[in-house]
Amino acid sequence: MTEIILVRHAESEANLAGAWQGRGDAALSDIGRDQIESLAARATAWPDPDLVLSSPLSRAVETARAFGSPEVDPGLIEIDLGRWEGVSFDVVASTDMERLRAIYGGSDDSFGHTGERMSEVAARAGAVVDAAARRVGPSGRAILVTHGGVIDSLLAGLLPTVTRRPHRMASNTSLTHLVGSPGDWRLARLNDSGHLGTLPVYAAHHLAKGEPVLALIRHGRTRANLDGRFQGQSCWGLDEMGEAQADRLAEWYGPLDTVYSSPLSRAVDTASRLNPDPVLTDGLMEIAFGEWEGLGREEIEATWADLARRIYVDGEDLARGRTGETWREATERVSATIDSLDTPAGEVTGVVFHGGVLRAYVGTVGGDSSSTRSRLATPENTSVTHVALTEAGPVLCDYAVAPHLDDLTVPVQ
Repeated sequence: MTEIILVRHAESEANLAGAWQGRGDAALSDIGRDQIESLAARATAWPDPDLVLSSPLSRAVETARAFGSPEVDPGLIEIDLGRWEGVSFDVVASTDMERLRAIYGGSDDSFGHTGERMSEVAARAGAVVDAAARRVGPSGRAILVTHGGVIDSLLAGLLPTVTRRPHRMASNTSLTHLVGSPGDWRLARLNDSGHLGTLPVYAAHHLAKGEPVLALIRHGRTRANLDGRFQGQSCWGLDEMGEAQADRLAEWYGPLDTVYSSPLSRAVDTASRLNPDPVLTDGLMEIAFGEWEGLGREEIEATWADLARRIYVDGEDLARGRTGETWREATERVSATIDSLDTPAGEVTGVVFHGGVLRAYVGTVGGDSSSTRSRLATPENTSVTHVALTEAGPVLCDYAVAPHLDDLTVPVQ
């Protein structure tokens, strides 16, 4: 499948000053130049991209040079902010908060009264994404350097706002990965700023405010993952790659005072790298696959073709493997379990569990897990997803962050 990496430009002087810059061409700050150096150093571990595109604004072009010589595409330019162009965040918040809240609550109003609508931005940026995918082909990788508002517009279709905006805006030089094909994209990674420090920007921000932060961690790889088997609530230990991933996780992320873990061995083996005595919690187990446990996709499609089609093609939420759980049942179970955990204020609480139920829980942050079921890729083994627990509700800071795997990468499932 094609991979599109969306990169937000480095910090500009306008970002530093707290102003809406839109299509204004503010220069990079000193911090922004340092961010580009860190990004370029990280990129040395990646395969060379097949294509690098950039917004025409200088803050994006300078950032894109971290990956080589970019082509400029006007479709990646930042949102036309209308009357908000160049105005400070505080002024817009005090004079136009109702409109701002409406936009980030899902209303398709124009920015700054006379600017673009989010749907218009998504249409032009989506066309660039699809065109880039066609150029690089089904196994290609394209890097698109653009702006926070543009990335937000593309995420609106993958993390839809049901009751409120579920996620933070992309931070400067963060990486957001899409996988799939033109017109059919899934979110594989969101807001990965691992090159700027161990704790991603927004997780650190919420901790500084004294709010609890969850570090949702998928277990290391198993042989069943490698073979494409539905392991569900069966116990599979880590394979050699999984052991290496778990060791890398511990080296990068370090110990945590509190770690909850699914009792399944693949999760416990991963969790014990972060805390030698994780709290085993049954409600964190993977979705139950019933009679499909341990079977490969081809076996299931050969023997259970009708049930598999109804679930994975028609989208019916039926019990997996006839005697397993529905997506809704698994979502309700894991959400209730996470809500019941003791999460101290101003601390990171680790939760080590499984790809399916992690995706299910992340879907609830926006208010409707069923709508994100087919839009979130399964997070990479030992990747970390941060959710801040605020008074207004949970906020997705990032998804499937994994800088420790840059030179140990396996394909996204």
